[in-house]
Amino acid sequence: MMPQTIHVIYENGVLKPLGKVDIPEHRTLEILVLEDDLPLSLIGRVAEQGGSYDFLHHAAEDIYSADDGEAV
Repeated sequence: MMPQTIHVIYENGVLKPLGKVDIPEHRTLEILVLEDDLPLSLIGRVAEQGGSYDFLHHAAEDIYSADDGEAV
């Protein structure tokens, strides 16, 4: 089975999916719990440290010049 993200709510000691789930009955799963209220600065820092923005250092990504757009 491919990894998937399932949004849930925790109520009365039970994790309840917030939408339809395509998982066979009685399937044993391992769950990684991530809270959805992480600060955006932390998410950005983790993405940067993980290499998510490395493509920005490639010359081919620098497609804009000072002549593009209007001054702000």
